[in-house]
Amino acid sequence: MLSLLRGGVVIVAVAVVCGTAGAAEPTKLHVGLSASFALSGGGALWVTDRVDNKLIRVDPAAGRVKWRFGIPSSPFGLAYGAGSVWVGSRNAGRVTRVNPATKRVLKRISVGSAPYALAFGAGAVWVSNEGSGTVSRIAPKRNKIVKTIRVGGGPNGIAVAFHKVWVADYGHSHLIRIDPVRNRVEKRISLPKADWITPSADALWVSSEGGKIYKIDPSSMAVLATVTVGANPLATAWVAGKLWVPNIDDNSVSVVDPATNTVTNTIPVGTSPLAAASAAGHAWVTSDFDGDLWRLDP
Repeated sequence: MLSLLRGGVVIVAVAVVCGTAGAAEPTKLHVGLSASFALSGGGALWVTDRVDNKLIRVDPAAGRVKWRFGIPSSPFGLAYGAGSVWVGSRNAGRVTRVNPATKRVLKRISVGSAPYALAFGAGAVWVSNEGSGTVSRIAPKRNKIVKTIRVGGGPNGIAVAFHKVWVADYGHSHLIRIDPVRNRVEKRISLPKADWITPSADALWVSSEGGKIYKIDPSSMAVLATVTVGANPLATAWVAGKLWVPNIDDNSVSVVDPATNTVTNTIPVGTSPLAAASAAGHAWVTSDFDGDLWRLDP
């Protein structure tokens, strides 16, 4: 193990067998007490620290923390859009809109109970409220909720794709499709322990706490394929044409090839990896319990 000090932040090179000859060594960047969700947007990598109540901006090219900004009450889910970073606070039922250039709070917006995930699309910010079983639609131009949609159960992951809004209802084991024009649920299917949704060009890839990834046809909502990954997968991301799946209870990442619907690689990372993101040509994986970001060469 080799430790280097750069700009006051320790970046550690770690020897990990990745199964790819000539790949660069993985490194980990310590960002805070916790590294929960991660999102690439506006040329930066954004990370929430739910324990220390911070929004963290990482320069993915340099591999260092640029700044930390206080967001109270357990910041968790993230979205980027309309020139802003949107952060949901789990313990406050609130979304904070932050100007990434000035580090100023533009607006604090009350949403439902225990907001989990956020997504930007169809001209709005969409928030899944796990505690109240609702989805909040926020209009960026008005900085307010313009619609609350009841979905029931415990909505977790949310995505905007194929002209629809998609919600993973973990509480009732459903995948839900919302029409953003009418602001109402138009279809739902049973999907065991559905937890996160990542779209591709032609499908939806839904994480299940049962250790599966389900590939879903967005038109028929039929299951096209089922991929067995690690224990308790969550916030997946596309990196170099493959789906990177963090497995919370295995402390690993599964790499899924969409051409074969199989796992081609499993990489050990830090404790309780919640989210993957793509930035500066690398895969970045959070370690929720360690407060680390793992940078992996795809």
